[in-house]
Order: sequence, then structure tokens, then C-alpha cells
Amino acid sequence: MKYFCIILLIFITHSSLANDYTSNKRSSDIMISFDDHISNMLLKNTIGLRYGTPSKTQNVPINTKEFYYQRRMHPFAGTLLTPLLELSISQLNVGEEKGYVYGFGPAIHIPIGGSSGNLNFTAHGKIHYLTRDDYGRKRYGGPVQWTYAFGLKTKITVNTFATYKWQHMSNGDVYEHNPALETHTVSLGIHF
Repeated sequence: MKYFCIILLIFITHSSLANDYTSNKRSSDIMISFDDHISNMLLKNTIGLRYGTPSKTQNVPINTKEFYYQRRMHPFAGTLLTPLLELSISQLNVGEEKGYVYGFGPAIHIPIGGSSGNLNFTAHGKIHYLTRDDYGRKRYGGPVQWTYAFGLKTKITVNTFATYKWQHMSNGDVYEHNPALETHTVSLGIHF
């Protein structure tokens, strides 16, 4: 599956890079390494998997499993800050019961000086819709929740990465009952 994804990425980007490598060059001059080819790709999309556990003891076992998609925008002029938009679908497991969480919002990445992009500060803020907000012994007050998170992202290979984030979720006192869920999350992802 890994090799299929890599081949698919090369195929998708080949047409956009072909003009850059063939304009005034012979075919023998355009041979580049696979890593160089990946490095030259636009890689504006990201998919990843996150797993989170509460940072504080809860009255029932809780964890989250999330699939997310991010779309990178152009960095702000004169800065290293790269804005992104994120969509996510999570499974919220509370004891033996589960519900789903749909999220959308902005995110940012900022390379940490001297790391050549290998280490980034990352953050996001999202609005969420919970398909279920009452789990008996654990209630979240209502279906609309907000999160903010921040952490570090590190490159594993040219287009794969790992991230640690601390995340806070609450309903912002929109509902009468407003318990916060703060989690430590780790993720693995791929840029394409």
C-alpha cells in the first residue's frame, strides 16, 4: 500500500513538474533522485490519524481516534507562518459507549529556527459537532463544542511526519453544563 501511494503521488504531480524539467533539457539531464522529486512536489494536502487520551483523570475511561485532512495555503508574506484549513472526523470513546465528532477550522505551522523545516510549532482551533453529548456518567452539555490545540510537529521522511499536541475541548459556556476535555494527542500523517 505504501508503494502504491508513492507511485500515485508521483503520477499526480508528474504533469505539473514535467514542464519545469523538460523545457530546455535533454532527457539524460533530467534524472533526479526520488527524494529530490518528492521534495519538489507541491505537497499542499495532508491526511493523518490522531489518538488522544485525557490529560487529567476522568470518572470513566476516555479516548479519541481521529482522521483528519488539511489543506495548506500560501505562507503569509514576509513570514514563516503557513495557514491551513482542517476537516476531521473523530470517534469519541467514553467507557463502553461511543459517539462521533465532526470538526472544521483553521490551523497553522511555523518552522522553528535552525531546523530547516524538520521541526514546527503547530496549532489549530476548530468548531465541532458531537453526534452524542450525553454518555451517562460523562456529559458534555450540548452538541456544539470548540477546541484549540498546540504542539510540535517533526518530519520523519520527506513527506511523512509525527505530531504531539495538547488539546482543550469545551462548549464555551453556551450550555448550562460545560465540562472541559483536555487531551494529549499524537498523530502520524503524510503530505501529498
